[in-house]
Amino acid sequence: MKKRIWISSIAIVALGLVLTGCGSQQSSQQKTLNVTATQSIATADPNKADDIASQAAIAQFMEGLYTTNQKGKVVPAIAKKVVKPTNNGKTYTFNLRHNAKWSNGKKVTAADFVYSVQRQVDPNTKSQEVGHVAEIKNATAITAGKKAVKTLGVKALGKYKLQITLQQRVPYFNYRLATEIYPLNKQFTEKYGNKYGTSAQRTLSNGPYVLKSWNGTNDTWKYVKNPYYYDRKQVRIKNIKVQTVKNNSTAENLFQSNEVQVTQITGTQVSAVEQGSLKSQMKVTKLNQLYFMLWNQKRSALQNTDLRRAVSYALNRQSFG
Repeated sequence: MKKRIWISSIAIVALGLVLTGCGSQQSSQQKTLNVTATQSIATADPNKADDIASQAAIAQFMEGLYTTNQKGKVVPAIAKKVVKPTNNGKTYTFNLRHNAKWSNGKKVTAADFVYSVQRQVDPNTKSQEVGHVAEIKNATAITAGKKAVKTLGVKALGKYKLQITLQQRVPYFNYRLATEIYPLNKQFTEKYGNKYGTSAQRTLSNGPYVLKSWNGTNDTWKYVKNPYYYDRKQVRIKNIKVQTVKNNSTAENLFQSNEVQVTQITGTQVSAVEQGSLKSQMKVTKLNQLYFMLWNQKRSALQNTDLRRAVSYALNRQSFG
C-alpha cells in the first residue's frame, strides 16, 4: 500500500507529523481505515464538547449548515447554499436540503437547529461552549439568566427554512456554522437527558458516519458509514477504527508496521522522519493553534508591567511560525 505523510506545523508549540498510509486511489477502495487519536473522547454531545479530541470526533459524525472542504473553504452542507446575510450582516436565512436525515431515518429540519442552539445557551444545560453561539442575539443574556430561552435569535420559518439573527455583524460566523454549530433531534436527545452523548448508543448522527463501540470511557471506538447520509455515495471508506495512542514512538511503530494508516507524532520525531526513508512520502500542511498564557502575578516581580512587556518584546515570534 502506498503511503503518504502529512506534516502539520503547529504555531507556537511545535511541529506535528501526520502519517497517512492510504493514497487517494486506495482510499476509494478501502473498507476499513485504522487511525490513532492522541486523546479519548470526553463527550459526543456537541453542545458540551470543550476539548479538541471530542470536537474532532463529533466532526466525523455530525454535520451543520455548512462544512469545510479539503482546502478549508466553507461550503454548503445541510443548507442548500452559503447565504449572504441581510440586515447589515446580522441576519442569515437558510433553505435546508430536504434529503438530510438522522441515522435513525428521521428528517433533519430547521427545528433541530433551533432546539440545539437553545439547549446550548440554556443555563440548565451548563454548557462550557456557549462561546460558540455567543454572537447570536440574546445568547449571552439567556445564559446569564436575564432573558428567556425562546428570545434567542434562532427561528424556524418553516420545516426547511431557518433564520439566525446576530447581536452584531460577525465576519467569521460562516466558520462557526461550518465547525461549531450542529443540530440535535429533540425527541432522541430528551430521551437520554443529561446522559445524551455519553456513549455511542446515546448519540444520534446526521453526518457521513455513525459513532459505534464507544461506551463513554474506552480508548477505542469506530465510525461506520451512515446509510441515511444524503451524500453517502461519496463516502468511500465504510469503517474507521480509532485507538488512542499517547506515546509518539508507539504511534510511529504502529504506522511502520501498517497496523494503522493514519497517526500523528510531534517534537524531535518530526525531524527524524524528515531525514529517514519516509521523507519522499511527506506532504506538508499547516495547523495553527493559539495559546493564551497568564502571568503568575502572585510573584511580586511579575506584578511589574514593564517587566512583562520587556519579556514580550524579547520573544522571537518568527521562530514560532
